[in-house]
Amino acid sequence: MSTTNEQQQRPAFKGLNWYREDYFSFFIPMDWQKVQPQAGRQGVIFSPPTDDTHTLYAVDVVDLGTKITSDDLPYLSTGFLDGIKNLPNRKIETKGEKVVGKQIHLEAKYTFEEDGETRKRWVRVFYDDTRQVTVTAQGKTVEAYEYWLPMFFEAMMTVKVHHAVPDSPLS
Repeated sequence: MSTTNEQQQRPAFKGLNWYREDYFSFFIPMDWQKVQPQAGRQGVIFSPPTDDTHTLYAVDVVDLGTKITSDDLPYLSTGFLDGIKNLPNRKIETKGEKVVGKQIHLEAKYTFEEDGETRKRWVRVFYDDTRQVTVTAQGKTVEAYEYWLPMFFEAMMTVKVHHAVPDSPLS
């Protein structure tokens, strides 16, 4: 059976692992490599099986020290977008915000320049209780982002934010 050029331009799923920590969980391709975040940071970084260290899927958790409520949405959204607007040559493609129960969700997809290359990011930020959980899918280039998008999509859409390490993906 021959494959089309388009099929050859997508990574092959080999399976997914369920990754979980105290405040978040998600499914990630089983052949992606786990990288420890910088000292003092809570979260995780995964990268595809290549030498490209700028294409990644990362989760960062910060305790803000104050309880976040839906009343904070306008301020959080403005700060989130202002941060993106400070990036060099940024172009915001999509943005969104919503309140789900007691959580605030912010989201944006955008490009920006770094080290002479145009990178593409998809960022989802969850505010839960006193924590900010930032989830980032980034391609070193727009082409790298598009190539890995099926894998990014799986991880981004299976993210759950919670208060303790869950026993199963269904909890």
